[in-house]
Amino acid sequence: ILADSAKKSPPHLVVFIVYDLPNRDCHAKASNGEICCYPNSDGTCNYDMSGDCAAGINQYKTQYIDPFVAVVRQYADRVPIALVIEPDSLPNLATNLGDPHCGNSATQAAYTQGIPYAINSFHNAAPNVPMYVDAAHGGWLGWDDNLQKFAQLIASLNIASMIRGFSTN
Repeated sequence: ILADSAKKSPPHLVVFIVYDLPNRDCHAKASNGEICCYPNSDGTCNYDMSGDCAAGINQYKTQYIDPFVAVVRQYADRVPIALVIEPDSLPNLATNLGDPHCGNSATQAAYTQGIPYAINSFHNAAPNVPMYVDAAHGGWLGWDDNLQKFAQLIASLNIASMIRGFSTN
């Protein structure tokens, strides 16, 4: 996609959804990723197992984010690129900690360590590529208490200075 865009005059905007955190989509389990904190024998994520998610986070960093960053770095000066970072993840941490799939220590570690790693990595490699953190939709985060929890979570991750804004649906 990036190589094709680079051949255009002017190059076309390419938007990527960065979406493969360990224990992805902890509440709905509608779009499980390929990386788990603790995989079941069938490859699905064991959302009930707590822990530090160290192996899953390492896999996310080394097999997903680092190669992705390398490709973005290669094209960042030639192709307009925008990134949407990990849909549903932070909204789930802001609103669904009562769900044991989201509230367990493994999922929380995956999200709170994985997202800052991704944002820092993309920012350091390609500082001019805009990033948007998913903020769900008004029916989800539109309530004052949910919005406040989300804002506190964003602040605690120290990512605000590296993102352009938020994506919503």
